[in-house]
Amino acid sequence: MDEVTPRSAASAIVLRDEPLELLMLQRHAKSSFMPNAWVFPGGMVEEEDMALAGELADGSTLAAMRIAAVRETFEETGVWLGAPLENAIERRRQLGTGELAFGELLKAAPVDLESLVWTSRWITPVGVPKRFDTYFFLVHVPRETAATADQSEAVDVTWIHPAAALQKHAERSMQMVFPTLRNLEALAGFDTAAALLESRRGAMIEPVMPILVDGKPRLP
Repeated sequence: MDEVTPRSAASAIVLRDEPLELLMLQRHAKSSFMPNAWVFPGGMVEEEDMALAGELADGSTLAAMRIAAVRETFEETGVWLGAPLENAIERRRQLGTGELAFGELLKAAPVDLESLVWTSRWITPVGVPKRFDTYFFLVHVPRETAATADQSEAVDVTWIHPAAALQKHAERSMQMVFPTLRNLEALAGFDTAAALLESRRGAMIEPVMPILVDGKPRLP
């Protein structure tokens, strides 16, 4: 079997304080990738994201990844990571139906892309039929931020402390995959979003690619 080339993807770890919690969503049971799993909002980078990175930022891969993370978070959870967005519910619907271009939203309610702090990069192991090269970003939102599942890719959402999420996975009440668990482990010791963001801002990010051992991912 030929090796599958990883597809570019981006994910947002959305944080709120008092107490520190992060946003997770449950994927649809019929999803072709990670069905039923609890994950962070995110998905594949689209050509429009790369074009917008050139139009509204420096055209870099990192900018395109950040834009993709913003778009996917809004599509899947309704959480907008930029300036206040009027008629957010209707605009989310229009974005989903193709009536509205994502670039129009970015111009109407700009996003400070630097507010998304790059924290990790995970590449799906060789041997898996669907592979992704995913950038994970930390971003802080107000406590009152509301999130709702789109009932398409996501069927449920929750705000939860990283340690509590890990405990629920251990109890088998929240199914999670390897990169999600490792990201949660890296966040579990923090009490505030500010401390967490400061610890990762400007960090040197090295890609992590697990290997498959007896069909399960392990760090090399």
